[in-house]
Amino acid sequence: MTTQSPKTVVRPLVGLLSLGVVLTPVLGAGTADAARSEGPQWRKVAAPHVFYPVRGTSAVKDLRTGSAHHPGTEIRAACNAPVYASHPGRVRVRGDVKWAGKTLVQVISNTKGLVTGYAYLDRALVQRGQIVQSGQALGYVGRHPKTGACELYFSVNRNGARQNPTWWLDHYVGKPPPVPNLFNTRGFNLASFNVLGASHTAKRSRYSTYPSRLDRAVSLFESRSLDVIGTQEFQEVQYDYFVDRGYSKKWGAYYWNPAGRKRDTENAIIWRRSTMQLVSGATFDIPYFSGNIRHVPAVLLREKSSGRTAYFLNVHNPADVRGNAAQYRARAIAIEKQKIIDLRSSGRPVFITGDFNDRAEAFCPLTENKLSISPNSIPSLKCAFPAQTSIDWIFGAGQTRFSSFMRDKYTQTAKISDHPIVVARTHLQN
Repeated sequence: MTTQSPKTVVRPLVGLLSLGVVLTPVLGAGTADAARSEGPQWRKVAAPHVFYPVRGTSAVKDLRTGSAHHPGTEIRAACNAPVYASHPGRVRVRGDVKWAGKTLVQVISNTKGLVTGYAYLDRALVQRGQIVQSGQALGYVGRHPKTGACELYFSVNRNGARQNPTWWLDHYVGKPPPVPNLFNTRGFNLASFNVLGASHTAKRSRYSTYPSRLDRAVSLFESRSLDVIGTQEFQEVQYDYFVDRGYSKKWGAYYWNPAGRKRDTENAIIWRRSTMQLVSGATFDIPYFSGNIRHVPAVLLREKSSGRTAYFLNVHNPADVRGNAAQYRARAIAIEKQKIIDLRSSGRPVFITGDFNDRAEAFCPLTENKLSISPNSIPSLKCAFPAQTSIDWIFGAGQTRFSSFMRDKYTQTAKISDHPIVVARTHLQN
């Protein structure tokens, strides 16, 4: 993408027009707070949805300078205010573009796709080629190279055509990013789902029998176009029904199944045969109830459309239903974390799904020092705990990012399971 210098605009007039646009909603809403809630910079947003590039404060004003002849808009903000990626992608950093001030950062979703530009930065926090998630800090607001005003220059280019950046922010902030292709791949849908074991519902009248629930679960897998699912409580009788119904023709499965010993299907990884291919499989051991060992899967799958590969782990850490199991969960988390580190040494992305029976106690160790992210979180050296959580998680480590995320409670309201199904659109960078 070629960068073009924005044309000089008449600042006082634009500022007054911008002020009018910002204040107009007050007339209808009645309060400044209501007006703010209408603007995209005031919306509450979590990754991987589209972020406003500067956090909403009274200092943030879009001057609305974007036009057919002016590819970007200037956004007034406090000097040194953090600037955030509006969407996931790969970073390009330039310091040799005169009109862009000290630093220009571009976030590129695809070779031919969405590109957003962030100019007038005082300095960058990212490096060329780095991949970023929505909401990840890119740098700090600097000064307009001509006027000296503290501003961010924001531009949008999609499929080789300029888009009005103000309209784009108004339309997309708080929504999934318009990136059907990310890193030159359409990606796949990854899920984590505790299917609710048959033994748990034998005496629960409010739940249907396992065959009915499993049939509806598989229908949901199809309607949600899922490609890889980490399943928990997928008990033998349920798995055998899954095979007898012919579902295994469409879905491959990997679980602990040693020759001459009792298999353990409860923690399985299943994949859609038409989109994913098994390369290799293994298991590793974690403590379960009373410290008893559970063998959980770790498989290497290939995305057929791109040829790219990644590791997938699936776990179920013990709950407190048989007494306090916190010590066993902590041990399990330590093992799972080390497994991610070991597999990352291959250079491939690593995903872990599961019912962790913990929130922060699972999230923080697995994400600190930027080891991994959940689809609704941002890489962090510390524990950047997301606002909405459950004990069911998806984490991704390495060269991967997410473009959509859903914690779907339909499985609970429809009495398919007592857990939601967690789904994320997932893209492999290499």
